[in-house]
Amino acid sequence: MARSVRRKLKQIARGRIRSIEERVQHILDARTESLASRRKDVASPAQALPRALVCGSGSERFGIPIEAVAEVLPPQKYMPVPDGPPALVGLFGRGGRLVSVIDLALALGIEPSSAKDGDPHFVLLRRDQPQVALRVERAHAVADIHLLTGEEATGFRNDAVTGYARVHDIAGDSGDTLSLLDTERLLRPFLSSSSVPGV
Repeated sequence: MARSVRRKLKQIARGRIRSIEERVQHILDARTESLASRRKDVASPAQALPRALVCGSGSERFGIPIEAVAEVLPPQKYMPVPDGPPALVGLFGRGGRLVSVIDLALALGIEPSSAKDGDPHFVLLRRDQPQVALRVERAHAVADIHLLTGEEATGFRNDAVTGYARVHDIAGDSGDTLSLLDTERLLRPFLSSSSVPGV
């Protein structure tokens, strides 16, 4: 009789230990799920906002996808290209390679700004061959952008413009509409039938 009582007491004690262990495991699992869902909630707004380099040319503002930009360079001395298209303003050397300079305003057929508020910037594009830099009047900043749809999605029209966006959270720029550029479409007329070296 004493043995059976001891046996029952041991089974009860084991049951308590299991239930405590199970409760601890259940609490840990619940906390893990809660933390994982918080991380997803925090990460989703950042993924929803694409980034672009905001540039000005003429009276227009453009967004170049940040994935297409290798570097923004200060003004460079370049050599003119004789008999080249008007938008191909010249060539300069960088790292032992020729870089073609294409003026963004001329490539898009817009009037350059008459105000001379400083030297232009050169946006070196992320591509292997040929290397190309876009000459813009000003490279303002890299910014998060909100893509526009419906009636809001209006602005400068061109084959190289793939959509429209507004700058997110930059003082004074929140109302500006950007025309988003596809750099490969922009360069296509210059690359297809060019006989100019380096282009």
